[in-house]
Amino acid sequence: MTLLNNYFIRLLKEILAYKRNSFIIITAILGSSVVAMIGPYIIGVATDSIIALKFKILIILAILYLSLYGINYIAENRRTKYMMNTSQAVIKNLRDRAFMNLQYVPLKYYSGKNGGQIISRITNDAETLSDFLTFQLPQVVGGIAGIIASIFIMVYLDPVLTLYAIIIIPMLLATIFLMNKRIKFNYMNVRTRIAAMTGNVAESVNGIKAIKSSGTEDIFNSSFENVNSDNYYANINAVRLTSLFSSIVQIIEGFGIMIVLYEGGRQVFSSIISIGILVAFIVYVQSFFNPIVQLSQFYNSYQSSSIAIERIYKIIDEKRDYKSGQKTPAFNKDLIMNNVSFSYGNERIIDNLTIKIEKGSRIAIIGKTGAGKTTLSNLMLNFYKPDAGTICMDGVDINEFNTIEYRKLFGVILQDPFLFEGTILENVRFAAPEAVEEEINQKIKDIGLESIIGPFGLDAEVGERGTGLSEGQRQAVSILRASINDPEIIIMDEATSQLDMKNEGVIQNAIFKFMEGKTIIIIAHHLETIVNSDYIYYINKGRVMEEGTPKELMNNGTQFYDLYIKNRLLI
Repeated sequence: MTLLNNYFIRLLKEILAYKRNSFIIITAILGSSVVAMIGPYIIGVATDSIIALKFKILIILAILYLSLYGINYIAENRRTKYMMNTSQAVIKNLRDRAFMNLQYVPLKYYSGKNGGQIISRITNDAETLSDFLTFQLPQVVGGIAGIIASIFIMVYLDPVLTLYAIIIIPMLLATIFLMNKRIKFNYMNVRTRIAAMTGNVAESVNGIKAIKSSGTEDIFNSSFENVNSDNYYANINAVRLTSLFSSIVQIIEGFGIMIVLYEGGRQVFSSIISIGILVAFIVYVQSFFNPIVQLSQFYNSYQSSSIAIERIYKIIDEKRDYKSGQKTPAFNKDLIMNNVSFSYGNERIIDNLTIKIEKGSRIAIIGKTGAGKTTLSNLMLNFYKPDAGTICMDGVDINEFNTIEYRKLFGVILQDPFLFEGTILENVRFAAPEAVEEEINQKIKDIGLESIIGPFGLDAEVGERGTGLSEGQRQAVSILRASINDPEIIIMDEATSQLDMKNEGVIQNAIFKFMEGKTIIIIAHHLETIVNSDYIYYINKGRVMEEGTPKELMNNGTQFYDLYIKNRLLI
């Protein structure tokens, strides 16, 4: 059994890094615990004073007892203030590091993960940890310090009776050992259910338009009821087990007090100890158990926090997809994918594929849905690592480049562009923070987007995920954002497939102006876009089935001819 796992030990080291605050917290906890443990001894002496009718001593002891509680108040106040400041600083740091690492982990990390569950780790898990660190952990640590202080004083008062008092410790340890694993499992389940519920809500909110348009509100309501019920029952099971643990601890406490009463009473009758000493021992035994009872009461929080910190650290520790200080990329000649293979799980998506993209050329990559076209662009951008083969720029493996600098060579225009909540200007500056409005307005004119963006202006709000704009307007902002950094290679993934007739011509012209003098990789179904390319790769099931210039592939008998010229569409 490990009450403090490696992640929690790591967390404690981060707390102790705040040396001044930690010193004050530890001093306050120890001071408060020692002062609190003197109290039962004073009660014992006061009891004997009452029996002996020594009222002057009783008054002195009462004043001393009150003074101790005044000291205890000051110590508790300092502990709470500095623990709150320190724990919030540590949690802020953890959140910052976790979020930062999420920006740099490989795209593969997000595959198969629910976005809401990742959000839950940064928000809900960190909040759970905040409560535990600020309030419950100091109480438990103080209680443990109190136990140690109690044992010293009890040994001083009566070593034999002390042995009887601590005889129940093995029972306590056995109870914790037997129930720890089950309780931890239950609270792991609780954290999982909370994350699933967060993911369900996030998915529903993000997809509300699709839900309403398909009339599936009842289905999503039912889905939420299911995950919410799972969360309810997971919490009930966890609390039920924790309550059982707390009850068992209280029974053991009663058993311990019974032993002390029996043996202590026998010693009082034999005049070995006074009644005051017996009273003090009973209070000490209760004080001895209070931290254990607190631990049982806060055990759900501890287990929940233990899971939470583990999940946060796992995000922080996730391996990044690049290392700083690598070679600076330069694109002067070509980008070559040589005998590249790639799989999602057990499914082979790209199979021994070779493609050459020369600087300044326009390359079209075509194929049926699911052929692996978008996966190719993800591999080029180094979002994924190939299982076999190499991807080289000017003869250098792209894995040798600084990944961030390498990706800056690319401008990506997607079929469904993602816009961040804010203004058009803020979305453009997302790609180029240093860009000034005059430069952006000039770029709008240069690529001919005045008719789409002009009427709104750069200060227009786009809404969450760009919902305040039409398809064409969102695509116009996406093209503007991609063009502002003047990338050397442009990837267009079905960039005009969903545009309305009104905006399609304007967007097409803007794309052609943007493409001038650039290296273009076109993933498209539109025949007009394809035939204007320099070279075509037709792929199917991750393999190059045909390649050549548009003129070469337009001959009757080619697969390209059957799909594009003969049928005028790609199935």
